[in-house]
Amino acid sequence: MHPEVEKLLKLQETDLQVQHYNGRIELLPKQLAALEAKLNGTLQALEANKQRIAKTASERKKLEGGIQDLEAKNSKYRGQLTDVKTNEQYRALLHEIDFNEKEVRKIEDSILVLMEQDEALRKELQTIERQLQQEKALVESEKKAAQAEVARDREILAELERQQEVLTRSVEPAVLSTYRRIGKFRKGVALARATQESCQACHVRIRPHVVSQVMAGEQIVTCDSCSRILYWKPDAPYEASS
Repeated sequence: MHPEVEKLLKLQETDLQVQHYNGRIELLPKQLAALEAKLNGTLQALEANKQRIAKTASERKKLEGGIQDLEAKNSKYRGQLTDVKTNEQYRALLHEIDFNEKEVRKIEDSILVLMEQDEALRKELQTIERQLQQEKALVESEKKAAQAEVARDREILAELERQQEVLTRSVEPAVLSTYRRIGKFRKGVALARATQESCQACHVRIRPHVVSQVMAGEQIVTCDSCSRILYWKPDAPYEASS
């Protein structure tokens, strides 16, 4: 194998690992956002529940105010019963009192319905609050685990970047430039293993004399199809194409 190609193989492996760990680290904000999103549904349900409780309380207060108004009217009408001059006036006041009493009973029935709704809503609120606490604890735990994992990744990445720098300095500038140019268009995979039959990256057949050149390792040879730098390593497993 050509000495520069051997260096490039090590560099490519390191570059791909650096790329991998950078990708993992860049995912952290998205991971944390996804964890926060887990709580949104429960928080929205909690807020909706509180709003329904507040609405029920407001409606109940309004109805209770209506009862007070009707009772005040009836109190006034009862006071007038002793002052009326005719039976017709007396019956009219009794009719108003009776009507208002019926309205009070209707309102009281509505208040009972609201009280039942309020009780159910408050039970639901307790359930949602317990669920929210459980989810918060789980999300916090998952956050810490994700942050710890990223911290480990940063340590690994720092070491890889040190290796990357040393390997980069060891490669001839012209060869390094070719490697970088090819890698830019091949997702970081600038080298490919050659076999007797084909390039293991693009799987296009390699001409026999090109295979011989790669095996000799006296010059840097590229694939006619994908332009990757070819290397010969008979005892290595075949790569999956990238």
